[in-house]
Amino acid sequence: MKIRKNVKLAKYTTFHVGGPAKFFVEVGSVKELREAVDFAKSNKLKIFILGGGNNVLLADNGIDGLVLKINIGGIKFKGDLITVGAGEKWDGVVAKAVSKGLGGIENLSLIPGTIGGAVYQNIGAYGAELKDRLDSVEVFDTNSQVIKKLSNKECLFDYRDSIFQQPRGSKYIILGANLRLSKNHEPNLKYPDLIKYFGDKNPTLKEIRKAVIKIRRSKLVYPNKSIGTAGSFFKNPVISLAQFKKVSNKYPDIKGREIGVNQIKLFAGQLVEKAGWRGRRLGSVGVSEKHAMVLVNYKGGKASDIIKLSKLIQKSVKSKFGVDLEPEVKLMA
Repeated sequence: MKIRKNVKLAKYTTFHVGGPAKFFVEVGSVKELREAVDFAKSNKLKIFILGGGNNVLLADNGIDGLVLKINIGGIKFKGDLITVGAGEKWDGVVAKAVSKGLGGIENLSLIPGTIGGAVYQNIGAYGAELKDRLDSVEVFDTNSQVIKKLSNKECLFDYRDSIFQQPRGSKYIILGANLRLSKNHEPNLKYPDLIKYFGDKNPTLKEIRKAVIKIRRSKLVYPNKSIGTAGSFFKNPVISLAQFKKVSNKYPDIKGREIGVNQIKLFAGQLVEKAGWRGRRLGSVGVSEKHAMVLVNYKGGKASDIIKLSKLIQKSVKSKFGVDLEPEVKLMA
């Protein structure tokens, strides 16, 4: 394990932005993690966890602390249970599960990032969420420096949220996860895009994965050397039924989905598009022409530029619809 100083973080994120980390280390085992945590404590440094760098926006002035990049790997199959290290790529795990005929996460195909990030974020897509298939999470408690196992319930999962994003869970570093899948999985085809794609067909797991990948690629911009993005920038807002009726009376084509008693989830992408932001560009950053949920760094943009753009979008959506948009991408500073 080698702890480095003043490491440029932009190359470790899919947005391609971010200043240097005062200290930076990549850990591939619990032993190395303990050493890194000891170093942080002895030097009174705040710890920042970095996984795949695909759902974060790092500040231009960098991070005054120790950035831990988690590379703990490993995939083990035991019946319908998969044990996976936090540093494993999420989509690689989905691919292996589907190849073994294990269903439950195929709708989450092609989501970038690591297992640790997937758990932290409680990723979701096409009518499925990670929490629906998560059995337990193995964590390292930085206070007691012992390894613990948290049950699904103890993770306090919610829409794009978990205990790991809350103050009470800040002491935990995710080491790995146990996913409970099924050989007799009933396909989840309730999402509009999948209904349109398959119609009355009864697809296999491989066919569903292939369809999800095709649909995602047709809608989303994926980062490369010249374009930076973190995928969907905003969460889909949840409003009351009364507020939805008020909005839909003025804008009849606004789509919403019931998710609970008196709760309607809107589609952030539709709100952003109807507010006139799809395809717009402000200097080196802008909103994708393919999908209004995706903010793009076209090259040379800074974190401050992306933040400014996101705030302008939030302001215009609030003004037009009376709806607050909350970023899904996490700001690390």
